Amino acid sequence: MGASGAGKTSLLNILADRIPIPDKACISGNILFNDEIPVNKHTFSKYAAYVQQEDILFARFTVREALTFAARLKLTIPHEEQDARVEDLIHDLGLQYVAHKQIGNVFHRILNFGERKRTSIGLELISDPSVIMLDEPTSGMDSFRAREIVALMHDLARNKGKTVCSTIHQPSSEAFFYFDRLIIMCDGNIVYQGDAAKSPAYFRSIKYDMPRFANPADIFMKLLAINYPKTSVDLEKIDYLRRCYRINQ
Repeated sequence: MGASGAGKTSLLNILADRIPIPDKACISGNILFNDEIPVNKHTFSKYAAYVQQEDILFARFTVREALTFAARLKLTIPHEEQDARVEDLIHDLGLQYVAHKQIGNVFHRILNFGERKRTSIGLELISDPSVIMLDEPTSGMDSFRAREIVALMHDLARNKGKTVCSTIHQPSSEAFFYFDRLIIMCDGNIVYQGDAAKSPAYFRSIKYDMPRFANPADIFMKLLAINYPKTSVDLEKIDYLRRCYRINQ
């Protein structure tokens, strides 16, 4: 979680081995599945899936056709089993009532934002990955649709046994507490990493005011906002947050 430009998508892309390394730059450290298997393009496609922020869908496909098309491309099991998996996925994603509808596009809207996003997630879930990464899956949605997507991610983790890693900008208070663990970023720096429910207490411990009944995400965005170009106040804030994070690790 973090404000725009905090580095959320860059971090997610590095973890997914999806970022080119420019000249005069380097990435250090190891990225592993289960502390054993190095993450690269081959192993990532075998164990994980990545849902991009922008939905890339064939407008004239129905939801069922889109999922079936993905199944034919990604799976090697018999077509009957593929079709059964598609129907199970439609049910799990709550898309039964729109399964026969075309997806549409920006010029001819048929599905709403939440239905399109769930379809995009379904295209990646068809191969039954162990790890699911999502980049800003609630972008552009109202709080009700955003909560639906966050609840779906929570269900995938708790009831389907998936590891779900998502960037998110500013969830509602109800959506915020669906998250188990949280990384908060500021200007490319990690300033908090731990239980989401304990994050308000951490910021209180480093002398930030956290109103007890306010949405923590709203307060974080206000506290961690950085001006560009950075002022001396911004630089002092970043340095203080980095020092506090190192001390508390």
